[in-house]
Amino acid sequence: MKKLICALAFAAMLGVPASASAQVQAGPILAYHTDVEAVGVGAFLGIPLASIEGVQLVPNFLWFFPDNYDYFEINGDVVYNFMVAADSPVQPFAFGGLNIGRFSSDFGGSNTEVGLNIGGGVNFVAGSLNPFAGAKFEIQDETGFVIFGGLGFTLGS
Repeated sequence: MKKLICALAFAAMLGVPASASAQVQAGPILAYHTDVEAVGVGAFLGIPLASIEGVQLVPNFLWFFPDNYDYFEINGDVVYNFMVAADSPVQPFAFGGLNIGRFSSDFGGSNTEVGLNIGGGVNFVAGSLNPFAGAKFEIQDETGFVIFGGLGFTLGS
């Protein structure tokens, strides 16, 4: 059942509308997860919704490097970018979504958990590069806290 839920969630994250009024972004993420006490790296894709201004679908993947086991996450979030003045150097955002975390031990055991994300952060306006930073709570069997930052690049013209 968990494999089916994971497959459906991943398919839903990828099945986004083709028509977007704003530009699609992608880029790397660096994160720290307090529950697994490890640094992680990953990537995101920001896909604007044409029908709702300021809203994006943001699937992302994070791979963390704790001692003695592997842990990765697949996240599918809906992000709301708050409207600010055109000359503002920052733009706050809030998000919520689905979190799928997979633990895999060096000793052969593994576990997949499905949970929820809720968080926020800020985009820094810096020309063609779009750095961002934020934090989120992950609500699963146990609650985790993740601090993250990254760099967004606009795809296409």
